[in-house]
Amino acid sequence: MITEIVDFCEFLSPTPEEQEARTSAVERVCQVIKYIWPRCKVEVFGSFKTGLYLPASDIDVVIMRSGIPTPQQGLQALSRALSQMGLAKKIQVIGKARIPIIKFVEKTSGIAFDISFDIESGPKAADFIQDAVSKWPPLRPLCLILKVFLQQRELNEVYSGGLGSYALLTMLMAMLHSHRECQASSEQNLGVLLVNFFDFYGRKLNTSDVGVSCKGAGTFFKKSVKGFITKGRPFLIAIEDPQAPENDVGKNSFNYFQIRSAFSMAYTTLTNPKVILCLGPNRSILGTIIRPDPTLVERKGGPGLVAFDSLLPGAGKPLQLEHDGQEFMCNWQLDDDDDPLPRGDDSAGGGSGRSSGKKRKASFKEKSGKKGKENGEVGRRENGSKNEKTRRDENSSRKEKGKMKKIRRRRHSQDNAN
Repeated sequence: MITEIVDFCEFLSPTPEEQEARTSAVERVCQVIKYIWPRCKVEVFGSFKTGLYLPASDIDVVIMRSGIPTPQQGLQALSRALSQMGLAKKIQVIGKARIPIIKFVEKTSGIAFDISFDIESGPKAADFIQDAVSKWPPLRPLCLILKVFLQQRELNEVYSGGLGSYALLTMLMAMLHSHRECQASSEQNLGVLLVNFFDFYGRKLNTSDVGVSCKGAGTFFKKSVKGFITKGRPFLIAIEDPQAPENDVGKNSFNYFQIRSAFSMAYTTLTNPKVILCLGPNRSILGTIIRPDPTLVERKGGPGLVAFDSLLPGAGKPLQLEHDGQEFMCNWQLDDDDDPLPRGDDSAGGGSGRSSGKKRKASFKEKSGKKGKENGEVGRRENGSKNEKTRRDENSSRKEKGKMKKIRRRRHSQDNAN
């Protein structure tokens, strides 16, 4: 699987044309921003700054020293300017979020942007990540694989409870602290490290009591000691911000029970001997957890501009396990009536957990209702049959009584005549 991971990461890496398209898009957007606020400072951060972006990743921009009274006013002004100049489409102002942002797609390039105001932590985090990537060679390939993994399950957006890139990188660095020998090699242990990541964060970490850190000598801490326990949601993962230790960068990932379940499923898939044996020599191991989504299928990248199908052959196809006749489906393959993702066990707790429980109960009630209707129909058929038989018996009895009365009347008439 090591070769597959390395090749897949090269496939995801931007081509010179893609890099140029993003750079040009940033310049066009910056021109609009500078037109509105000539003295402001515009900084690009996030995955575009660190080089850890996927083909479909957005570009994060922060506007500093604009002089606006509130971020919301700045977002509205930028929204009007982008619309009037015809530079953007799908403009969405999210003003009530913890960090207000404007989201849009730059028309010429088709690249999505997220723009905020006066948030200094973004550029600082980007500098920290760039330094970490240079120190930990496995960080980049593992991060790219996991970002695709989460994106394909719609678990990568923080505003919808997913796991953001900064939190994911911090989790990876925390795990790598316990595998210090990985600093020496960028490829040797990639497969083992990926499986260990899924195992640790999907099955082993007690997120109710223990948090993770990538700073200092210790990797773990008690959530209660740092005050990182979220009321009503004890299952949330606590991640110490390496730039600001008092900040928990995992507190907004309120769907972590789904993320954990996805990690657990991936570990089970990659360590299932039956799955690996059924793949044979012509199917990809990595393809059991990465599916061929439209962005990847349409893309050609890496040395020789290879296609996704030739890179991860058989990816996304269900496995027919030998001996038991079962079809093994990964958790991103869904039927319309299926619950969106594995929900974890009931011990997860929390508001979102109760919500999924309601869905399960609703599904159970629906099924029970169907069964009840079916049983009711059966009961009505059975009762109808019984009632019909009773009516036939009663009719037969009445006919019998009528015959007896006629016989008695004839006998009575004969006796009177004699």
